[in-house]
Amino acid sequence: MRRRTCKRLMMPSRSIRYTIGDSIAALGLAFLLFLSFLLLYGGTSAPDVLSGDPAEFQLASVLLGVPHPTTYPLATILGHLATRVLPFGAPAWRVTIVSSVCAALTVALFALLVYRIVGNRWMALIGALALGLAPGLWNAATIAEIYALLALLIVALALTLLHMWEEAPTPALMRMVPAALIAGLGFTHHGLFVVTALPLFAAGIVAALWHECGRTAPRALVIAAGWMGLAFLAGLTPWLYPLAQFARFGPFDGMDYGLPRHYFWGAPRSWWEVVDLLTGGEVRRGIFHMPDAGSIVATLRMVGRRLWFEFGPVGVALGVVGSVTLLRRSVWLWRATAWVFFATLSYLLILGPAVGDAPVFTLPMLLPWALWIAVGAHAIVRLAPSFRAHWRYPVTIALLAALTLGWGATRYRVSAKQHLWLYREFATATLAILPPDAVVVTHWEQGTTLLYLRFVEGIRLDVWIDVVEPGDDPWLERAHRRYPDRSVYFVGQPESVAGMPVDLLVDEPYAKVYRLRVPPKR
Repeated sequence: MRRRTCKRLMMPSRSIRYTIGDSIAALGLAFLLFLSFLLLYGGTSAPDVLSGDPAEFQLASVLLGVPHPTTYPLATILGHLATRVLPFGAPAWRVTIVSSVCAALTVALFALLVYRIVGNRWMALIGALALGLAPGLWNAATIAEIYALLALLIVALALTLLHMWEEAPTPALMRMVPAALIAGLGFTHHGLFVVTALPLFAAGIVAALWHECGRTAPRALVIAAGWMGLAFLAGLTPWLYPLAQFARFGPFDGMDYGLPRHYFWGAPRSWWEVVDLLTGGEVRRGIFHMPDAGSIVATLRMVGRRLWFEFGPVGVALGVVGSVTLLRRSVWLWRATAWVFFATLSYLLILGPAVGDAPVFTLPMLLPWALWIAVGAHAIVRLAPSFRAHWRYPVTIALLAALTLGWGATRYRVSAKQHLWLYREFATATLAILPPDAVVVTHWEQGTTLLYLRFVEGIRLDVWIDVVEPGDDPWLERAHRRYPDRSVYFVGQPESVAGMPVDLLVDEPYAKVYRLRVPPKR
C-alpha cells in the first residue's frame, strides 16, 4: 500500500502502453525524420568557413585547439572526429555537418518523446515538424556552433527520464544511469543545460528514490547510486581534453590565443587559468546582471516576437492550447516543460543587453513550445469525431500538418546557408592584396576567418593576424607598440579606424580593408 501512495505522490501520469508494433512504427517514424532533416540541414548548411564563433569552432576542431569559455570540449572533439572520418568536403564543412547531425537527431528523439507523451504518431510528426522547421534549430543546424548539440542533450535527457517511469524489472534508480551520463555530458557543454535540464535530472533522482521507498533494499540503492555516480563522472570526461592540451602545449604567455604554438583561447599561463576558463572565466562572469524594469519588458517583447517568428500564429495558438491541456492532464509533465521554458527566460533576463543573438539563446524554449504544439494539435484533433463526419478527423490532421509545413517553408530564406561563400571570398581577397610579412589588425568576426585560412589551409603563412578583443589597447597604439617595422593593415568598419591615417583598399558592405598610411613610429 505504501508503494502505491509514494507513486501517486511523485509520479507523472504513466506513458500510454504500447504494443511491439506501435514501438516499431514510432522508431520508423523517428528514423525517417532523422534522414529527412539530415538531408534538409546538410543540404542547406554553410559550405565553407564562417566568421566569428563558428569560424573559431572550425579552426579549433581541425587543429584540436581549445575555443573560448567554457571551451566546449565535447563539441570540439566531435568536430575533430568529423574531419577525420568524413572523406569528402572542406574541413570547415565537416565541422559544420556535426551540427546538422545533432539537430536531425534532436528532431528524431523529440518525435519519440512526443509520441510517448501523447500516444499519437501524427501528433509526434506535427511536433517534430514544428521544431525541425523552426528557424532557431534550423539555423543552429547549418553553422558550426554548439547549440544543436545542446538541444540534443536536453531532449535525450528528457526522453531518458521519461523512460525511467516505464515498467521494467530493474529498479527505477538503476534506470537513471543513462540519464546520469547525459547529465554529465551536458554539464560540461553549456550553462543553459545546467539551468534548464540539470534540475530535471535532480528531480528525477528524488522521484526515483521515492519510487523505491519500501520496495528496494538499502544495499541495492547504494549500488544503483554508485553506478549513477560513475556514469555522471564519465560524462565529465570531456573536461580532460582542455587539461590535456594545456599539459601538451602550455603554459602560454597570455597573448595571441597561444599562436603560433597552438590555438588555446586566452593563452592561459597556469593551471588555475585553465580551470577558470572551464567555468566561464571573466568573459562569462561579466555578462550577468540583475535586470531592471525596462530590460525585463524588452526581453519579454523579444521572446514574444521570437515565438511568433519561429512558429507563426497557428503555432503560437496551438502552443497556448497545448500548455493548458497538458497542465490539466499531467501537472508533473507540465511543470517539467514549463521549467525548461521559464528557466531559459530567466537566463535571458539576467543576460539583458548581452543577448546579441536571440535565436541562439532562445533555442531551449523551442523544445517545450513544440511539445505544447503537439499536445494542442492532439486536443483539437480529438474534437474531430464530435463533428459527426468521419472525414473531418484526417482532414484536421492534414490541415495542421500542412500549416506547420507551410510556415516552415516561409522560414527557408532566413535559415538556408548553402550559398554562403561571403566569408571565404572576403578573407581570400584580403590576404591576396597584402604585401609579404604584413600584419592584419582586426576584430573577432573577421579575424577568426583569417586565422582559419592561415593555420588550417596554410594560406599566407608570412602574414600575421592580430585579433583584437574588446578591452584591448586601441588599434593605432597596438600597431605602434607591437609592429614598428612591419606593414600594418586594418580590417573592420569605418568607426574602427576613425581618426587614423589610413587608406581604403577594399570597400565591401561586410567589412573594409585599410592600410596604415605612415609607418608606425618607434
